[in-house]
Amino acid sequence: MKMNRLKIHICIACMMVLSLGKIYAQSQENNAIEFDKLVHNFGKVSVNEGEKHCSFTFKNISDKPIVIYNVVSSCGCTTPVWPKKPIMPNESGKIEVTYLNDQGPYPFDKALTVYSSGSKKPVVLRIKGLAYEKEKSLKEMFPVAIGPLGVKNNIIKGGQITQGNSKEGVFTIANISTKNVTVEFSNLSPGLALTMENKTIPANQVADVYYKVNTAEAVNWGNTDYSATVKCNRVPAKTKISVNCMIVDNFSKLTKEEKNKAPMVIAKSSSYNFGEINAGEEVTATFELTNRGYSTLKIYRIYDDRNALEIVAPESVKASSNFTIKAKVKNTNKKENPVYTITMVTNSPTRPLINLFITGNIK
Repeated sequence: MKMNRLKIHICIACMMVLSLGKIYAQSQENNAIEFDKLVHNFGKVSVNEGEKHCSFTFKNISDKPIVIYNVVSSCGCTTPVWPKKPIMPNESGKIEVTYLNDQGPYPFDKALTVYSSGSKKPVVLRIKGLAYEKEKSLKEMFPVAIGPLGVKNNIIKGGQITQGNSKEGVFTIANISTKNVTVEFSNLSPGLALTMENKTIPANQVADVYYKVNTAEAVNWGNTDYSATVKCNRVPAKTKISVNCMIVDNFSKLTKEEKNKAPMVIAKSSSYNFGEINAGEEVTATFELTNRGYSTLKIYRIYDDRNALEIVAPESVKASSNFTIKAKVKNTNKKENPVYTITMVTNSPTRPLINLFITGNIK
């Protein structure tokens, strides 16, 4: 029982890593090998069916022999086997894949990264499907309704992106109706692109939606939602789809000397407890901080997770200077034990994101 739980936890961790960092819409340009497909979808799979098998056929489209050095699986539940001998020009080969199907009743999406000679970048292959113990309807598996469609969550976690760069990913959308649905996207936030291989989803079927967030098109900092209206057979759905990202400064081009001279934020205390107050009383928290670096600190954005605070903070702080952040609670009428989280986005390479916390008891 413990081993099964461990496998499940490992599988979930793999899925989270994939959702935060993998680029699903892969290009085969500049590669010496060309695959017949990049994704194999097993569809609905019972956990009682045992291991599943598929293969990816490739061809050497260069004028030189190529060798597949390695195929790295994102999860131990997926095992690839590939030819070890050189593949001559115009010859083909196969990568055979075994999925153990022992992870429990979960949707699965595994990546296989193929490293070969003659290719400037690796190719990422994917196997995916819906594993179930007792078969569920699409409506149960995709509970958030967007018109006649369903998704697991209409807020897609895009993870962290550095300002000026882009990130790609994929999510699954289901047609939970009894008729074909043609899907279009409108009113997209600047920097968001959504594409589908086939815009018409047959009844009771699923489709992949590929997203790309390009932060170079609009400057945003911290927690940012990129949203779009979903049109189903040309009718806008009330529920929007959005990709949520955490955008931070890009320090990749800084030299070692520049990093050593960069600002560095130190908080005297990162938490403030206002104790016990009566409902309706005014509460203001004060945080004392210092820029211990050797250059000016820039505060790109400061906000709280509940939109419940009025925050006063400087936009910049000189080197070796102290500063304060004050946060007033807008409404204390509700009896609760609140936790307010303040996030500060800065140009400090060591602390690009700084969290401060306000706690207490409103009786």
